[in-house]
Amino acid sequence: MTEVDQEPCRLRTLCRNDVAHVQRCIGCGCISVHMGAFTVRLDNTGLEALWAVLGDAAAVLHAQKRAELPVQPRGHA
Repeated sequence: MTEVDQEPCRLRTLCRNDVAHVQRCIGCGCISVHMGAFTVRLDNTGLEALWAVLGDAAAVLHAQKRAELPVQPRGHA
């Protein structure tokens, strides 16, 4: 619900996959991120901050995974 007029949000899907469903209210602009039974409501700035921290976390995990991989010896020429 919007804080100003207390009417229910009119949600439009921005994108979805098997993990999350992201919607935006046409009236108040609030962003809703649904993951199973869990929903987070954010403004545009909050969504961008969440996107940045998730991207950073994914980059760290990929770097750690690469560091854990055994180094393959190169063949002798």
